[in-house]
Amino acid sequence: MSKDKSTKKKTLVQSSKSPYIKSTELNGANPSLRIEAEIARRQWIAKNGQPAKADSNDKPKTWNENISDLGSGRNDYDRDYTSILYSHAFRRLRHKTQVFFYSQNDHVCTRLDHSLYVSAISEIVCKNLKNKGLNCDPTLARAIGIGHDLGHAPFGHDGQKILNELAKDIGGFEHEKHGLRIVDKIEKPREQKPVIGLNLTLAVRDGIVNHSGERNSTRITPNAVPELAGNSHPFTIEGCVVRLVDKIAYLGRDLEDAIIADFIKESEIRAEIAAIIGTKNGEVVDYFVKDLIENSDENQVALSPKASDLMSKLKKYNYQEIYEREELEPFKMQIKDILETLFEKFLKELYKNEDQIHLYMSEDNLDPVTVLGKFIGDRKILYFDEEANHFSDDTKLFTRIVTDFMSTLTDNYVFHAIDAYYGRKSII
Repeated sequence: MSKDKSTKKKTLVQSSKSPYIKSTELNGANPSLRIEAEIARRQWIAKNGQPAKADSNDKPKTWNENISDLGSGRNDYDRDYTSILYSHAFRRLRHKTQVFFYSQNDHVCTRLDHSLYVSAISEIVCKNLKNKGLNCDPTLARAIGIGHDLGHAPFGHDGQKILNELAKDIGGFEHEKHGLRIVDKIEKPREQKPVIGLNLTLAVRDGIVNHSGERNSTRITPNAVPELAGNSHPFTIEGCVVRLVDKIAYLGRDLEDAIIADFIKESEIRAEIAAIIGTKNGEVVDYFVKDLIENSDENQVALSPKASDLMSKLKKYNYQEIYEREELEPFKMQIKDILETLFEKFLKELYKNEDQIHLYMSEDNLDPVTVLGKFIGDRKILYFDEEANHFSDDTKLFTRIVTDFMSTLTDNYVFHAIDAYYGRKSII
């Protein structure tokens, strides 16, 4: 495929009156322009100080981004929220594991449920922080929260570990970093270059890639600048709220699901935890959310030392009694075998067919092959034009494609795919 080497550079004009660049000026542009706009704004503020007062038509809703009114009471963060809500990536979360693999119990939490909880709780926290006088936008927190886990592989963190090993030659696989790739490159494919995905605001993208709620910190200070490599704190208060709320949301709900699964009994939960926090999801969330609101300020999102200690104890308890239970080991081994087998199968298809999409779509092919072909065909510009030169050989490019494809699969479809290859078939 021929490559168009011509490029067009958009100049970001700064005004001496205001550091704020309207997001409508960036609409449809390469997302990197949003980073340029943010850096330009912060340089202006460093030189001139915060503007005394923005007029009512150009007032920034948060410190990090000037949000345009899209009509009917919607701004860019509302747009980001609905873009994620209606995306295919979000829909697939309903069939992706939170903790318990391939659960047939309708009351056990899925990755979609968890995302909704994080979004709702983060919005509530930010409303209360705003009432305390903090410059905090609940709409931004809601958008980050609903999108924070879009990059998860099938079968939760165990699926992530397996994909991380399979993708080690291209830098591995981490769901928070892959979440940014989902919204920037994989979702909403178009026949255009550069590929812009959902074209979300910088603040939401930064919140997704830096949510990393599994890490132990319960005192989070916003980063000075956005770092989209995924190795820092979010650069907004709202992103920091989501990062801490992520822990609150999963610790309480996983405890409740473990009781439903009969892994533990409510009466067995350690007294030092149960007596203060409670034993039900609602009690756990209520305790930590109230503490979080009380102890956060304009400089950091934080829990009190007492609440931090209790969260550490609850997390340790959950790991011992839920996440690392011996009963889960056979399922983990089965999933490892299945994902490794499918990865190898899909790589072979790519070596055979490369970018010749019609070869994948043959009626003689199994369903997983045609689904892979459709996935690649929708993203030919991304893989065989925009990113082809980023990889030293076809092996790494094909590994990139298969990693992306498998990350999008639901638990249900993984079992369907392996059954298509190895399931029993009748001759007549």
